[in-house]
Amino acid sequence: MDIKDYTFKLIMAGNSNTHSMINAIIRATIQLRSNTKKEKVTFHQIHIFHTEESLNALFKTTDKWIEKWQEALSQYDIPITAIVHHVTKIEGENVKRFDDIVEQLRTIVNPLHNELYYVDISGGISSLKTILAIFAYVLDIEHVYSLEVSFSKDPETRKKQSGLFYKQIEAEGLDIKYTKLPPIKKFDEFGRSNYTEILRHRQIIDDITSSMKQLLPKHFNLEHLRSSLLSGIDSRLIAEVTGESYNYRNSVFSFSAGIEEVVNIILNITNNSSIEKETLGVKLGEIRKLCASKDKYFINEEVLESLTKLMSGIRNNIAHPNLEKEQSKELLATQSHLSGQLAITFIKFTINALLPFLEQDGRIIEIQGVDHKQEDNAIFYFGFDGDATGDYLETAFVMSGKDEEEVQMRSNILHKAIATLKKLIYKTTKDHKSIIFAEGDNILFKSKFDNTLLNEIQLAYKKETGLSSSIGYGKTLRDVMIALRLAKAKNGDSIVGISISGQC
Repeated sequence: MDIKDYTFKLIMAGNSNTHSMINAIIRATIQLRSNTKKEKVTFHQIHIFHTEESLNALFKTTDKWIEKWQEALSQYDIPITAIVHHVTKIEGENVKRFDDIVEQLRTIVNPLHNELYYVDISGGISSLKTILAIFAYVLDIEHVYSLEVSFSKDPETRKKQSGLFYKQIEAEGLDIKYTKLPPIKKFDEFGRSNYTEILRHRQIIDDITSSMKQLLPKHFNLEHLRSSLLSGIDSRLIAEVTGESYNYRNSVFSFSAGIEEVVNIILNITNNSSIEKETLGVKLGEIRKLCASKDKYFINEEVLESLTKLMSGIRNNIAHPNLEKEQSKELLATQSHLSGQLAITFIKFTINALLPFLEQDGRIIEIQGVDHKQEDNAIFYFGFDGDATGDYLETAFVMSGKDEEEVQMRSNILHKAIATLKKLIYKTTKDHKSIIFAEGDNILFKSKFDNTLLNEIQLAYKKETGLSSSIGYGKTLRDVMIALRLAKAKNGDSIVGISISGQC
């Protein structure tokens, strides 16, 4: 390792016993020099997470005291300017302060740079030390240490010894141990065997099933879908720990069962439940036919075909292996990981592409295109929505040194663009009540169909912001909601008009 390419950072908890805190900094520096085999190397930054007590103990005394601990550091050529002080009240406001500590730790870590972290958990309050230990685990930090000094058991002597700086402790001949914690990666195996990854995935799966529950009639039970997905993750994790091939196979079957559960729901709501006893491959083929017949929904058939054929292929490969060839564990592991990702992707695709177009009783909304040429005098509702506005604003937050100014500038651009569109609409409709709603990058207005106006609106918005937009229209507000959703599913600058069949 060429140390010139690295930035060394020490992260530690503050300690109301300043001697112990300074000694931890010194001992960590000695360890750094030993590890790098460089006598003069020091930490570029030393981040100390203080309580008010530890900060007060360090500074709220005489100048002579401050000079003492600074002199203790200078004896080891440790620059005072490297120390960065952070203050927390975690014991008083746990949740709020914990979030604050996490944010501060986030600013310390820069994964894009060559940074080597040392974490010292020698002193400080237990909650801070615990947070730093978890932080080290999450980042897989190798260098985590704790300083232990064998002080005398005699109270008076011990009190005197605890007030010594590192060089004085060495002169006293006290036993000093700087213990490195065992490799934290070992916890990965423990985590897998105890299903911590299942806990992480449970929220994702709960979010998915919750979204489906909101869209589907109450008689659909999604518990089997949920248990199938969790069982797939469970089997994969067991396989990763034990290396047993059949657990990888079980995970693929579980993920496939989850996919099949969603397919059965779709077949049920589209009155195709007669083929529920067919194979998954046949059912997925029927789903592709269904989507091809629903061209007005703009479901991306190429994506659907790729997803379904890949899912079928993996399952069939597991269910009907080539007996002449032994399947490698590496291939099975890959198929297991891929099956899990495909299951989640397929379900999300289904939610986004199909389920939003359901009636409350579970039937798919029948959509017709609008022939505005035959209804010259008809009044339509039009919904306008800028495309990718969130990304447009979000990029301003990562522009270092310009965040506030850039966000304000872009917000003003959007505000000005919407004002321009409002003028265009009022000019054409000659009705100041024609605009029902205009906020952010959204406008809802009513007017006769005017293709020139719609094109002018989109051109003006692109000229002002550089962004595309989508317009949906129909005779009812419900038509507009669905039409705009369909328009946004296309490639930008789209205009879609629909009418829902059987609607009053």
